[in-house]
Amino acid sequence: MTGWICNRTFMVVLALTSLVAAPEAARAQTSNSGAGVGASQTLSQPAPKSSPSDSFPKVEHLFGDWGGIRTDLGKLGIDVLLNYTSETAGNVSGGTKRDLGYADQRALEVDVDWQKLAGITGFATHFVAVNRAGSNASEGFGDNLLPAQEIYGAGGSVAFHLVYLYGEETLLHGDVDIAAGYWPTGNDFSASPLNCNFMQNALCGNEKAITGANVGFSSWPDATLGARLRVRPTADTYVQFGLWGSDPYLYQNPQDRSGWNIDVSQYNGVEVPLEVAWEPSFGPDHLVGHYKLGVGYDSAPFASFESAIPGGTGSDKRDRWQFWAEFDQMFIRQGKGDEAGLIGLLGFVHDTPQTMVYENELYAGLVDQGFWHARSEDTIGLLFIYQTVSSQLTSAEQLDQDFGVPYSDSATGVSATGVQTNEEVLEANYDIHVYRGVNLMPDFQYVIHPNAQTSIPSAVVLGLKAHLEF
Repeated sequence: MTGWICNRTFMVVLALTSLVAAPEAARAQTSNSGAGVGASQTLSQPAPKSSPSDSFPKVEHLFGDWGGIRTDLGKLGIDVLLNYTSETAGNVSGGTKRDLGYADQRALEVDVDWQKLAGITGFATHFVAVNRAGSNASEGFGDNLLPAQEIYGAGGSVAFHLVYLYGEETLLHGDVDIAAGYWPTGNDFSASPLNCNFMQNALCGNEKAITGANVGFSSWPDATLGARLRVRPTADTYVQFGLWGSDPYLYQNPQDRSGWNIDVSQYNGVEVPLEVAWEPSFGPDHLVGHYKLGVGYDSAPFASFESAIPGGTGSDKRDRWQFWAEFDQMFIRQGKGDEAGLIGLLGFVHDTPQTMVYENELYAGLVDQGFWHARSEDTIGLLFIYQTVSSQLTSAEQLDQDFGVPYSDSATGVSATGVQTNEEVLEANYDIHVYRGVNLMPDFQYVIHPNAQTSIPSAVVLGLKAHLEF
């Protein structure tokens, strides 16, 4: 009887997830959606031991084994994740006005181990589709630069927005990993699931200074066709290189927002990321760390901010470069998992100031899981972000102000009501493990200079994130 109920519950949830349509259109943002979804979003990049499914996401499920369905699918090499994430946030002081935003996401992930299913050694496929809806509190109180809710936007007005569909082949016992298909660059490069211990979109899922605006470095839930090669010279190091198409219409044309309209003919360049990493483990407690350096080049033409100033020609086009240095290190172990302990995060990102709104981003944070032995799966997060806008943009806006002309939204992609310089965010949260597959996270953010404008009062934002894994 219990198995029958679980089976029926699963079918109902699957049907609702597949058929629900967004009640209102979600605007574009580049964000990985966080915990529980994304085959490549593991803290380390592990090599499969016997089959690709060894590296599939390992998560709790509210409905357990679905009356034996998950076990039966697992024997075939098929892993299915269904989850729901919501984020509510509102400013209780500061900003241009009081505003409350609610955004949510329903997600389906299917990972298939073709070694188990069909005897194709080392081969796996990964698929994710989402349904999104909601509103953004930050936009409501005047901050169009760093959204307080990372889950907001980019889902399009469709029942299922395609996030990714790609294949992955591991060779030489996992020392070589090749992937190709349709998926976000940010799933594999400048990626860490630790980022989504926070709700602020400046960090979760990739740093805004890399993924903000229309760039070739795509991030969840938007993607282009691409390929990636990862090689492990040693057990604790890797080098990876990729090639993705740059789609200037990724966030503009309604037909492209669904994710299912993959049109290579409209690509106008390529994104080429390169990343090297060291993933050590220190001492008898295996204090794991991840140290990454990366660079990305986008060959697509972008209008420079100089072309938007009064008297500019409007024809200056340039490509883009990104650089990132990201580190995390466990200081105290408080459990068995990679994230079970006190972990420090530190990162710096730089982007081309001539064409990118976000020039420099510096962040530092702490994540502590298992600090309270009676609540060993609860997590505390603390984060500080310092974000500067392009110095070229600041100069252009200063000239706009001096000449008494409107600030050029077409050049920035971010609505401004004053000269933009820098913005800082302090975030603190407590992630409560309520039940298997169920987490609630109260969240506090203090936003200094919203929209990077000194003319907008600093905002106190209170929020709540809910995550359910079915």
